[in-house]
Amino acid sequence: MDKEKILEVLETVNYPPYQKSIVSFGMVKYVKADGNSAEIRIFTGGDSEVAKGVVARAKAALEAAFGGCSFNVVLLSEDPSKNIPAPKPKKETLAGAGLKIAVASGKGGVGKSTVAVNLARAFAKIFSKGGEARVGLMDCDIHGPSASILFNEHVFPTVNEEEKIVPPEIGGIKVMSMGMLVGDDQPLLWRGPMVTSAIKQFAEEMVWGNLDVMVLDLPPGTGDAVLSVVQLVPLDGAIVVTTSNSLAATTAARGAMVFEKSAVKVLGVVDNMAYFPMPDGSKEYIFGEGYAAGVAAQLGVPVLAEIPLDKSLHTDAISDSSRDIFDSLARKILGLLGK
Repeated sequence: MDKEKILEVLETVNYPPYQKSIVSFGMVKYVKADGNSAEIRIFTGGDSEVAKGVVARAKAALEAAFGGCSFNVVLLSEDPSKNIPAPKPKKETLAGAGLKIAVASGKGGVGKSTVAVNLARAFAKIFSKGGEARVGLMDCDIHGPSASILFNEHVFPTVNEEEKIVPPEIGGIKVMSMGMLVGDDQPLLWRGPMVTSAIKQFAEEMVWGNLDVMVLDLPPGTGDAVLSVVQLVPLDGAIVVTTSNSLAATTAARGAMVFEKSAVKVLGVVDNMAYFPMPDGSKEYIFGEGYAAGVAAQLGVPVLAEIPLDKSLHTDAISDSSRDIFDSLARKILGLLGK
């Protein structure tokens, strides 16, 4: 009996009502085998009765697989990864923005930037005032900027009399992206300190003016850029984007830990490319179903939106049905933040 064999057995224990194991969800936090005994620590979040049932099934599965061995399966009351001192960003950073909301993901390719751009558009509809842009979008993915592509406008920021950069307005949104400064055919071969410096300049040295909402499109994962944002910007909350597959869901839960460690409120999970809308109005979950709900349960937050496969999301003229979903998402976020 060793750690790997124990995890193989725990892969057979699903987190109800989903057909996905507690190992895949990242709920098994600690495994230590010592001879004929082992200790396993599990954190599920969510309903306490469901959690107790998971622990009982895990212990039973282990005892059946390893006859004569003893197992101490402990249900943790909180995620051990949270017990790390939080950085304290300066309150004056982006002080002109009423709300600062991060859009994050555990891995690339889940459509996080598409969600960020269309969420910013939804906020712009809510806060539009006489043509004045009251919403900002900061593309913090320095190595893989997408905002300028998704807005389908190649515009450059300007410089004011004080030699401060002024982000351009696109569709009623103030936007800044490294894609506006570097050509699509030019790879950005920057190391961590240079990435951090660029984000710091975006956040602290640009003329954003007064905004009702700033949406920050973070790069995937938990690397230097993400850490820089949570350490520089006093975020009001974050949403986590995933897709309906095991890898995206597992990495989404892991990626959300950077916010929990930094005392940033995770507002909820967005299930992107969740289903294909059928002509009869039904939904075909072609990649599977329930993964986002599992991540949300683990984090103790709601699923805020299920966004369909819709090619119009990459344009500035999205379908009415998808637009309604993003409008609802924006209102839910404001409600969670008491606005």
